[in-house]
Amino acid sequence: MNGLRHALRECPHAVMVSTGCLGKVLHCQGGRGLQGAVQPCGIDRRPTGMVVRLGPLVTEADAEAVGVWLRAGMPDDGTLPDRLRAAPAPQQVAPLN
Repeated sequence: MNGLRHALRECPHAVMVSTGCLGKVLHCQGGRGLQGAVQPCGIDRRPTGMVVRLGPLVTEADAEAVGVWLRAGMPDDGTLPDRLRAAPAPQQVAPLN
């Protein structure tokens, strides 16, 4: 968590909120590291892009990789490893017969 805090302090207009699982946004798996959701915004903090779901962040190296990616402006160029992109929460659970 501290690695992410340091990265966000260097990002203009960044806000970090710690909360429980955002069940409608993330598919959280208890005890498997940190989950997160980030979204680029303008100076007025209005969204300028899509939400990117992160996690699980398990190691300091994971947090550092996310920090580097955030400081670079969240580029969609493969610099954020796919393993650090979380799956979105299921919108609908298939019925079981």
